[in-house]
Amino acid sequence: MLKLANMKFEEILRPVYPELVRYSRAMAGSANDGDDLLQDSLVKAWKSFTRLKKQEQFKYWLMSIIRNTHRSNKRRKWLGMWVSLDAIVNQPAEEELPFEDKELVRIALQGVPVTQREAIILFEILGMSVKEIAKIQKTSISAVKSRLSRGRLKLKERYETLNQEEVNHETDLARVV
Repeated sequence: MLKLANMKFEEILRPVYPELVRYSRAMAGSANDGDDLLQDSLVKAWKSFTRLKKQEQFKYWLMSIIRNTHRSNKRRKWLGMWVSLDAIVNQPAEEELPFEDKELVRIALQGVPVTQREAIILFEILGMSVKEIAKIQKTSISAVKSRLSRGRLKLKERYETLNQEEVNHETDLARVV
């Protein structure tokens, strides 16, 4: 096995890059914000690349950097200004869903607490195992299972509420017309 010091950052990044793009975009809530998040995280990772001990930990190490960068950005935004609802951009969803349902899922996902949302994204969108998620979130397997369970319930609750609001709105419009 080649020593990590002799490996180029880009060579190790290439196979996991598509997964990191999806993760960043889902965490940030939009393609543009996710791409910015990923770029910020890649710069941080590149600067501290020599501290990585094992190549097989690269993906998890980089996902941790993305998560921490996202949290730092959120904290900074929260402290510095109030964000309007118009600034929230929605999460990507599976392609099998009709457009309207995808939009509702994206909006509902934003209402799920961050650690639960992250676990759902890693598990449902990226297909990671509970054990892998526990590594990334630096927690126990049982905590991840709990986050997934509670997050799914919250997502379902938010989705149903949004869906009912949409139905009520359509009914009100039909009465007007």
